[in-house]
Amino acid sequence: MSDIIKSINHEHETQKQYHEEQTILRRRTHIMISIVSLNNKRSWRATLLEKIIRPIPLVKDERKEQNFEKALIDSETPYQMPKAAQKKFNIHKVAQIDETTFEIQPQNNKISKTIYYLHGGAYWWQPSNLHFKMLQKLADENQARVIMPVYPKSPRYTADDVLPYILDNYKKTINKYHIMSSALTLMGDSAGGGLCLSLLQLLEHETIAQPHRVILFSPWLDISNSNPDMKSIQHTDPLLNIEALAYQGEIYSGSFKTDSPLVSPINTNFSKFPPIDIFSGTHDILYADVKKLSRRDNDNVNFYIFPKMNHVFVTFPIPEAEKALNIVKQSITH
Repeated sequence: MSDIIKSINHEHETQKQYHEEQTILRRRTHIMISIVSLNNKRSWRATLLEKIIRPIPLVKDERKEQNFEKALIDSETPYQMPKAAQKKFNIHKVAQIDETTFEIQPQNNKISKTIYYLHGGAYWWQPSNLHFKMLQKLADENQARVIMPVYPKSPRYTADDVLPYILDNYKKTINKYHIMSSALTLMGDSAGGGLCLSLLQLLEHETIAQPHRVILFSPWLDISNSNPDMKSIQHTDPLLNIEALAYQGEIYSGSFKTDSPLVSPINTNFSKFPPIDIFSGTHDILYADVKKLSRRDNDNVNFYIFPKMNHVFVTFPIPEAEKALNIVKQSITH
């Protein structure tokens, strides 16, 4: 693992020098950037939802001592699947892999493909009920088993723990289910989206099956949150705070520098990856880095931009989420 990290860090320095020497122009003929909207306006459900969640502190500021202490205890406590999720969804623990890896199957139990899903939560928080609901929908509509490892969380654990864990978990998943590359999609949201890209970098040095496609929802591409364009978006984002999130990213980085491509994958070369679909809303501070990435010459990356949508909007009960998941279905099928 240490040799892999050294190799990736060396590549990062080479890439960094390249970007400093050149201005990379976006080739619109090769990169698909779709502005996705419903009749050019936001649905009333999405508008109402944003108004409801804006005054509610749904995302904790972990810089506060009381919140940090609770987060530390939570991250040291073994994860338990909520009983409500067990009753409502077709989900079970995959004990042959470990105690915190779960499989969501289609309700009709017809399986033709696999989605390896890495959930978001700023690398600090466990999956929410919205995750389970969306994953059940993905399983049902795509005849897919969804494998979701609940990886170790900060502040107790860092990238030094998470990266080896997720690589080992991926290998065990591939071997257990004998998954072929053509039937495997790597998927994740927010921090999980960033972790997907970290995993892809680690897999470059492995002979095991690689995913044939990667789908990312509102990915966290740079844990430093240093993109100045974030500030112009902050007032529209009812969920995330630039400084609070950057603090969580710094804790998660552990022994890695925050600009290391293994924790801030915007700093790696995307052209070496399988085809990638990125879904992002413009009322999300993380959209700033998605937009930054879209300016690069990566003809294997498709961008689906949803105006006025919030962070990880695909998990919300709104028409725009339905539209995004329909695009996902078509993407996985092809």
